[in-house]
Amino acid sequence: MLSNRLIEYAEKKYAERLPYLETVRAGLEEGFSRCTPEEAALMRFFYGTMPLRDAGEYDFRVFLSFVRHGLWLREHVAWCAALPEDIFVNHVLYYRINSEDISENRAFFYEQLKDRLTGKELWKSPRQAVIEINYWCAEHATYQASDMRTASPMTVYRSGKGRCGEESTFMVTALRSVGIPARQVYTPRWAHCDDNHAWVEVWAEGRWYFLGACEPEEVLNKGWFSHASSRALLVHSRNFSDFTGEEAEECIGREGVTWFYNNTSVYARTRRLTVAVKDREGKAVKDALVSFEILNMGEYCSVASLSTDEKGEVHLTAGLGDFHVRAQAGGYFGEQLVSGARQERAEIVLAAAVAQDNWIRDVWEPKEITAPEDYPMNPGAVTPEQKQRKRLRLAAANKMREERIRSFYREEAAARYPEEKELLRIAAGNFDEVLRFLEKDGNPHRKALLHSLSAKDYLDVRAAVLEDALCGAEKVRGAWPEEIYREYLLCPRIYYEELTAYHSFIDGYFTEAEKEAFREDPEKLWAYIEKEISYEPALDYRTICATPVGCLTLKQGNETSRKILFAAACRTLGIPARLNRVTAEPEYYTGTQFRTPGKSVGQEKADAAPGNTDASLVLQVEDGSKWIYYQTWTIGKLDGLQFVTLDYEGLRFGGNCLELSLEPGIYRLITTSRMPNGNQHAAERTFQLADGERREISMSLREGSLEDMLVNNELPDFEVTDADGKRCPAARLTAGGSAVLCFLEEGAEPTEHVLNELMQQAGDWNAVEAKLIFIVRDAEALANATLARTLEKIPCVSVYFDPEGETPEPIARRMYVDPEKLPLLVVTKHGMTGIYASSGYNVGSVDLMLKILSR
Repeated sequence: MLSNRLIEYAEKKYAERLPYLETVRAGLEEGFSRCTPEEAALMRFFYGTMPLRDAGEYDFRVFLSFVRHGLWLREHVAWCAALPEDIFVNHVLYYRINSEDISENRAFFYEQLKDRLTGKELWKSPRQAVIEINYWCAEHATYQASDMRTASPMTVYRSGKGRCGEESTFMVTALRSVGIPARQVYTPRWAHCDDNHAWVEVWAEGRWYFLGACEPEEVLNKGWFSHASSRALLVHSRNFSDFTGEEAEECIGREGVTWFYNNTSVYARTRRLTVAVKDREGKAVKDALVSFEILNMGEYCSVASLSTDEKGEVHLTAGLGDFHVRAQAGGYFGEQLVSGARQERAEIVLAAAVAQDNWIRDVWEPKEITAPEDYPMNPGAVTPEQKQRKRLRLAAANKMREERIRSFYREEAAARYPEEKELLRIAAGNFDEVLRFLEKDGNPHRKALLHSLSAKDYLDVRAAVLEDALCGAEKVRGAWPEEIYREYLLCPRIYYEELTAYHSFIDGYFTEAEKEAFREDPEKLWAYIEKEISYEPALDYRTICATPVGCLTLKQGNETSRKILFAAACRTLGIPARLNRVTAEPEYYTGTQFRTPGKSVGQEKADAAPGNTDASLVLQVEDGSKWIYYQTWTIGKLDGLQFVTLDYEGLRFGGNCLELSLEPGIYRLITTSRMPNGNQHAAERTFQLADGERREISMSLREGSLEDMLVNNELPDFEVTDADGKRCPAARLTAGGSAVLCFLEEGAEPTEHVLNELMQQAGDWNAVEAKLIFIVRDAEALANATLARTLEKIPCVSVYFDPEGETPEPIARRMYVDPEKLPLLVVTKHGMTGIYASSGYNVGSVDLMLKILSR
């Protein structure tokens, strides 16, 4: 069943990996001895290509479950048997999709889906099977924003929710479980808005198709993101091996064990960019690192890093917008904006030496950042019948999912814990596990421990892990202030790692003499970690980190993993420890302050409070309410040759001033104001802070003009109902000039604000030459007092009804505003061309619409 080429590849990769697997090798070899030859070959394929940390995190049998299920599919499922071998091993067999927690799941998902495909006679039609499986996914999971830790597909199934990366991992798992090749496709950052997105591609009938995960459509190559992806600068997929076929896609490059493939041209208009890197003498620089960065969330985010060839060049197929490109080599760097819309080639000179300070200008430098324009690459047309079928099936799926998730919560059990009822409700399918921990005894710190966790932890934390943390911390209860004890000893969560029972493992790992030495001087613990825990970047997947248990098992871990290990070991030894919220540096508590290991006394880190470090920065603004971290501004510190953004998420200006306590060093401030068309008016300032210095810097946002507010987006037509119950196409209502579509939620505060602003300018709205159209759910909305007064004061308003309430979302997405907020206000011209939109309540939006219509 396996080719000699694959078997030889697996043997070679495994042999290359063996020096790093010494601590687990005996167990692996014993496991191989119990496998069939084909199973052993594929297990070597896994262990030779996986992120190295996985070998220390998961048991042999977990990987074997994926191998056995994959081989069974290859033998028994016709469409899987017919696949090219590289497609099979990378996109059906492979256990990892992105950064999710790994658990045995393929057989489980297969059992959920097999009868459904059989009953609908879909085993001979992979494309139709994909559509049906997506409806199944929608019945079991929907979108919910959460933190950056990626839950396992089983957790998504039990909880019924996940962010887009988790939904797509969930769906890829479902598809692979029945032998359909699938992969996650990802735009690391959008160019036109502050976000990213992941979706799914499937291989069927000899080609790749795309679809939104848990967002079923009646056809493939259609999703709400189709228009958004036409504005992408980069879209990529990934493999964890370079075992490819003859028709391999464009490989962007390798990062650790991951190969990234460029899929941008499927979704957007593209251009092949060439960046040439030269030294100060004009000579080509080989092996320079070139980082393509997108200004998003107020920071330059690297989305592709390539090394220059013999000619000193790198090449990237990318969307038609602006990158910030930074090149570096040998302690020198250079950077510039590169436009995919206007340039095919750019040249960067490595003129700045990081060891010198003559490149630090300490002035505000304006930047104009242009996003790619919207273009109908994948229109995905559907019939009215398909739309109606989707609406009915999706409504049924939503109801089924909500009923299933509600069924996990047992009121009679939760009632005994009134303060924990909400977290037990959040736990969904993990209800019993959390309850088991709560019920064991009356220790009040059980509740305190649970309240120290993140919301996502309730979905998948094991009672045994919580018990381990409680027992470990109980040994030093009373030795530290209660707040310090709860946050930095009792809580098992350190960063975004998978939670494990690390207390008992670490306690048994070190000798009593070692533990006593570490307690007396935590600096010795850090020295031990730096000496004993190795790191091999070529075998890493930097998106994930090792747990403390895995780190010690393999004696391998990346920088973040080692920091987590230090904090976990400190907590096990009874020393409060953490990762600093702003810098993510490890810190231990001395009794009076937190100190970073490996630094001299007095170099303690900031926790967003002045006076704790050696320098301070005072930022002055005119209106503090406009300054939102990771939206309108960020600050980064130079680390080596790269600026690393400090994490001040949630920090607010107190009036017009904000003081930050910082270490001495080189910093870069970025400010940005994003326009409705996706473009940004930005500025950056690089400066140096000396030891003991207190600097003051004034910041301002560059406001846009009225023209910056406008777009030209063709809206999908939709139908509403008039007072007589007749269906009316929106294109007919908006024909013949300008119009304003107002999707309202009567009684809700944002809609009340908008209606009041409309009434305040009633004379202007009665005089304007545009149709003012209100769209509400049903006639009952007209009983709302504010809405009734508005209709009385502005009699030119036409009212229509949208009983299903499904129209605003696609319109909002098409206009690139928040689809979850009402009211939605859209100005159109020439029928269904949207030129301005606002969702939720935004001060001045009503006045702005008048100005737009009066142009």
